[in-house]
Amino acid sequence: MYLKIKAEFLTHIDQEKRQAQDFEDAIQEISEMLNQCGDAVNFQYAFDALYFAWECQLNIQHHEAIPITELDRIALKYSQFGEHQEAVIQNLLESADEWHSELTADGLNSTDALALSMLEARFIVEAEQRKTATIDHPSPIAVPQKIVQLYRNFYRAEKRYNPETTNALKPLLLVKDVISRSRSVGEDLHQEVLGRVCAFMRQVRRGTAKGRWVIKDSEIEREEIVEFTEFMVYHVLGQRFNGDKSQFSGRNGIGLIEDACSAIYLLEQDKENRA
Repeated sequence: MYLKIKAEFLTHIDQEKRQAQDFEDAIQEISEMLNQCGDAVNFQYAFDALYFAWECQLNIQHHEAIPITELDRIALKYSQFGEHQEAVIQNLLESADEWHSELTADGLNSTDALALSMLEARFIVEAEQRKTATIDHPSPIAVPQKIVQLYRNFYRAEKRYNPETTNALKPLLLVKDVISRSRSVGEDLHQEVLGRVCAFMRQVRRGTAKGRWVIKDSEIEREEIVEFTEFMVYHVLGQRFNGDKSQFSGRNGIGLIEDACSAIYLLEQDKENRA
């Protein structure tokens, strides 16, 4: 399996492309194959062996400045492949000595291998501690309610009674579309999402898109849109789905959240209609 993954991975390597984003792009091209690795050990080995192969293919030496910082590479490994994330973390913490040996066998000297193992362990543990220590971290049940609350601050469906589902969920569906299509991450992705939602609200104000605006002041409206899009990109995609766009976009990801948001939107609109 690894040999097939490596062969496919190397077809996406170019001597002119030596930056961190180029490695990430190549990894994304074979992400489906990587996620077919049978367990955490094989996934972990395959990912790091691919990075080593990338260095060798581009003739990057370990004594030179490595083009991807260790922290960035670790973040990529544990955020892009949510299917194996928990198993990889557990395996790493339980098998530090074996992991150290594997790194050494892959070409790192003993000191570098131990340092990288310790760095990975600290990175994972500290991230988990931060996540569990956040008192106001919304529960999974609260996420759809929060989403609806945030976008209803600036948007309503065209019809007050029995609105079309796609119209009631329009801001959420726009976010889903951008995230599913975009290759960007982090703030670049957030700006793309923000731009799409703002453009839609301009169309609503001009009457060229179905929907109703809520806030008369456009500047205040944009502030509300920023809060909504930040929540979607950094909390929903980044935290709940570990940055994994394929999981986010799937029927068992944002699809389930859409169903909940649709019901919650109607309940909130019913309350507004009765007021």
